Amino acid sequence: MNIDHRIAAGLLLKEVPEKHMKEIHFQANGKSIFLSSITEEKLVSEDKFDMFQHWIEETVINLPSYETLLKVLETEGDVV
Repeated sequence: MNIDHRIAAGLLLKEVPEKHMKEIHFQANGKSIFLSSITEEKLVSEDKFDMFQHWIEETVINLPSYETLLKVLETEGDVV
């Protein structure tokens, strides 16, 4: 799997313990945007399948181009 190094550099995995979730955000130019989340329950519910890896791969594969992510950040991103 190939990913634009600029996108990879901006990906951030966040733990959200109060919601028992993990989230993936994209950060660049001082802004952040939420991309995806998964519950801890879902991560451990599939014994024969690595849901963590699958979740990350699915999130990354479905991302738009770096330029498109920057446009979205500009209009919808939260200041970090």
